[in-house]
Amino acid sequence: MPRSPLTEPAFYIVTATEIAVLAWACQEIYISIAKNNVTAPPKQRGRPRGFDRDEALASAIRLFWSRGYEATSISDLTEAMDITPPSLYAAFGDKKRLFLEAVERYEQETGCFARRALTSEPTAELAIRRLLLDAAKSFTDPKNPKGCLIALGATNCAIESTDIFEALAERRRTAENTVRARIAAGQKAGELSDNADVDALTGMVTATLYGLAIKARDGAPRARLRRIVEQLMMMWPRREPDEADAAPRIPVPKARSRAKSTSRTDQRAAAIGLCRAL
Repeated sequence: MPRSPLTEPAFYIVTATEIAVLAWACQEIYISIAKNNVTAPPKQRGRPRGFDRDEALASAIRLFWSRGYEATSISDLTEAMDITPPSLYAAFGDKKRLFLEAVERYEQETGCFARRALTSEPTAELAIRRLLLDAAKSFTDPKNPKGCLIALGATNCAIESTDIFEALAERRRTAENTVRARIAAGQKAGELSDNADVDALTGMVTATLYGLAIKARDGAPRARLRRIVEQLMMMWPRREPDEADAAPRIPVPKARSRAKSTSRTDQRAAAIGLCRAL
C-alpha cells in the first residue's frame, strides 16, 4: 500500500518552515503598518513660541497694573497678550509667576524713578521732594495705567494668593526702609532739626507716596498731586541757621564734608532698594 505524502516526515518539516517564514513576513508587515500609523504628537495650538516674549510681558504688566492681580483672569491675560493658555504656561509658568515677573520688570523700568531722586540730590529734603514729585508724574502718565503696581497690584487677595500679597508688602517695607535710610543720612549730615523724628518722618513720606498712587487711580490730576507734595514739604523739619548756631555739636563745614563722603554710598545703596520696591 503506497504511503501518503501527508505521512512523510519531510512534509511536516517543509510545512513548518513555510509557516515560520510566513509568520516572520507578516510580523514585518505589521511592524511597518504600526510605524506608519503612529499618532503624531499634537501640534502646539495657537501662536507659536516665536512670539515676542517681551511684548507679551509688557501687555501683562499693563493689565495687572490697571486691574490688580486678583481681578485679572487667565483669559484676560491671554487676550491682552495675544497668546493661548498653553503658550502662556509654557512661556511664563503660571499666573503667579507671570505676575511676579511683571512686578520685576515694572521695578526695572517704570518704577525706577526713585534711583535718580535719591542719588542725584545733595540733601535729604531735596531727594524726598523729587521722589514725591516724580512719583506724581509717573502715577499720572497718560501713556500708562494710573497709580502704582506695587502699591495697588495686590491689595485684596484670596487666601490662596496670600503669597502674592506678601511679596508686594515686602517690597513696600523695603521702600520704607530705603526712604528711612536717606532721611537718616540727612540727619547725620546735620540737615534736620534736633526734634525731628526719623521714623515718623519716614512714615509720613511713604504714606504720602502710596496715597498719591491711590489719588491718581481715583482720577486726581497731576497738578493736584503736586500741590499735596509741596504742602508736605513745607512741614519738612529742616535745621534753621539759628538752631545750628545754638547747638553746634561739630563744625558745620566738617559735618557737611563728612556727610558727602559717608552718605553717598548709603544713598546709592538705598536708591537701589527703593528702585526695586516702587
